[in-house]
Amino acid sequence: LEVATAEKCTGYGQITIKVLFPVLIPNVFSPNNDGINDLWQISNIQSHNNCLIEVFDRYGQQVYKSTGYNIPWDGTLKGKPLPVAAYYYIVNLKNGSNPISGSVTILR
Repeated sequence: LEVATAEKCTGYGQITIKVLFPVLIPNVFSPNNDGINDLWQISNIQSHNNCLIEVFDRYGQQVYKSTGYNIPWDGTLKGKPLPVAAYYYIVNLKNGSNPISGSVTILR
């Protein structure tokens, strides 16, 4: 950015604009190893490197936690498949916005 006055005084500035696409969180996935929707793939989350993702069962037990989302959730807890059910997530993008919450259902 360059600004000039009528007296020929100039000033310079620079700004960087980062476009963030909306995070899209699916509400169902089917980790049954058929190669289709086996992972809980959150779209556009890669722009939020420090995001915190937590998933809980209906009793409030944490079944998944990740800082960043480099490896999508596979529907397991400690390497064992979780049962078909609804689970509840909180996604904190850590960018000043409110956390995103909702449910995700595991189908098999």
